[in-house]
Amino acid sequence: MRPTAVPALLVFALIFSSACADAGSDRVPVPPAAPAVEAPRTAVALDEMQACAECHPSVVAAFGEHGMARSIGPVGTPEPGVGVNPRSGNRYEIVVDAQGAWLKGTTPGGGTRYQRLVGRVGAGLFDTSWIGEEIDPFTSEATGRLFFTPVETIAGHGLELSPFELHPNSAGLDLGFNEGCMTCHTEADPARLPRAATAPDGRTVYPSNLLGADAFDHLAPLSCRTCHGDARAHVDMMTGLPDARDEGLGLPALGRLPPGAQRDVCARCHLQGDARFELTPGFSRTETPLAGQIPVLVPVHADDDFRFVGQLERLALSACFRAAPAMTCTTCHDAHTGVAAQGTESFDAACMACHEVAPQHTSLTVRQVTGEAARTRHGCVDCHVRRSQPFDLLHVRTADHFIRRRIPRPATSAAHRQFADPDGPVQVFDDGRLAEPLGTPPGQRWADGVVAMGLVSMGRLQEAARRFDAFPPPGTEQARQATAPPGLTPLETHPSFHHMRGLALMVAGRPEEAMGAFSDALTLDPYYAGARLERAKLRVLTNDLQGALKDTDELLAAHPKDEKAWNIRSTLALRIGSVEMAASALEVSTRLWASDAKAWKQLGLLYQELGRAQEAQQALERAQALEPALRP
Repeated sequence: MRPTAVPALLVFALIFSSACADAGSDRVPVPPAAPAVEAPRTAVALDEMQACAECHPSVVAAFGEHGMARSIGPVGTPEPGVGVNPRSGNRYEIVVDAQGAWLKGTTPGGGTRYQRLVGRVGAGLFDTSWIGEEIDPFTSEATGRLFFTPVETIAGHGLELSPFELHPNSAGLDLGFNEGCMTCHTEADPARLPRAATAPDGRTVYPSNLLGADAFDHLAPLSCRTCHGDARAHVDMMTGLPDARDEGLGLPALGRLPPGAQRDVCARCHLQGDARFELTPGFSRTETPLAGQIPVLVPVHADDDFRFVGQLERLALSACFRAAPAMTCTTCHDAHTGVAAQGTESFDAACMACHEVAPQHTSLTVRQVTGEAARTRHGCVDCHVRRSQPFDLLHVRTADHFIRRRIPRPATSAAHRQFADPDGPVQVFDDGRLAEPLGTPPGQRWADGVVAMGLVSMGRLQEAARRFDAFPPPGTEQARQATAPPGLTPLETHPSFHHMRGLALMVAGRPEEAMGAFSDALTLDPYYAGARLERAKLRVLTNDLQGALKDTDELLAAHPKDEKAWNIRSTLALRIGSVEMAASALEVSTRLWASDAKAWKQLGLLYQELGRAQEAQQALERAQALEPALRP
């Protein structure tokens, strides 16, 4: 195509987008004094558990008191309070009134945003994370986009800064609540939420947190199905329905599964690590171990600190575990009963079921070992299962599952950090079942690829790029061919692998290869919005305007509520010298997402250039209302 054809095509597309942008753009709303707040909603009924209760009433009743049965739900009534980030100076206030609960976020300069609280994550036994729906700051309209609030409620401490708000580069009010956050708290599919921004493929939601304010009407907490799978066949069999399938009990009998498979059921949510990647759409109960489907990275050199959700990671360090291949989580835990209800005595009994311990096997007392009084007559878990402060969730104490003969004194406080070993080596977690495939050259390359992905998520992109180089060149058919041995889910056929590779290559200063990696991701999944956005940005930087236009066309066709594509369109328009079209694109962007102070500032500057003084003043005022530091 001749060079002159690119601007012509671009102009035609932007004229069309300008016409769309102008529709309704004369509405100038007045900023509200405070957002309207709807009453909290009721969680959906757990029909499955009710069916199970007909035959297993005591089990279901016990589980109803378990924290897992309250893993997610409606907002209820949060405790009011204020949290201030000492690093940024941002102030977050939860207010509860007759209308409900909402969050007010204020920057040091007075910039303000509101979020209506619509749900919670967590049972409240340790802490509760609050989910807020962003309120359009200039129309008071609900946006349908859900975010974790930067403050949460710690049991016994009240409102505290959320762990992510303590990170050096905190997302603040912009940490979206999406599918990745739901995995361990609900079985619900976000793509099936009635107001989710679902793409034409029926399975992708983008923007990923555009789930609708009514999402928590449809997000059921964990239930029998979470561990036992679909029980319909079991119910059909036990009720004698004619189409019942003859498959034993019609559902997995967990106690009859091999020990590793039993651990996998729990590890699905109790093994977090410094990074984890779901390479399969949900945990598949197959011969492949969980660690081969959802690999988790843990530090090579473990220390005395532990993370809040790292039970299996720490248990695998224990001599008990290494000496007893049949050990599972249910060796000590009753899965249907919460830890507090089960009682410390029961855990001591589990210890003594395997260990013949003399009544006075040591001259030390529990207080001498732990600094606290014994909770049981034998004190097994008091002395050998340390209850301390996790490094990633402050103000709580929980059990370190690293069982040791001699433990260090329990920590009463720990400096917060995001990763167990931010700069040290990491490895794929393995409870021993991946040893054979990982011992092969293809298995080792698979592990290197997982580590490379983890290094990207940890911000160590230069290291990641070097590890990705062990794979075929990006943008080639070979780069997308699976090479993993049996027992490991292939990386090369998963778009996230190529997306992360592209990000690492961009930071490494290798744009052409990054382009190829993003293209690999899109070949595997055309609706993978992250890779298409990055490729569009990269095409703008390399002056491939037609390619960037095509990518934004694809984005808007698949994800029409995405403002980021319009921001790229604005940059494209400026590249061809059309300020009017650039402004029109930002008008659409700010209507889709009105809380972007930078977009309002850019729009105001474009209006100034166009001589539209009144509109420029309003846009710049809105930018400063959100972030006063953004002065023209």
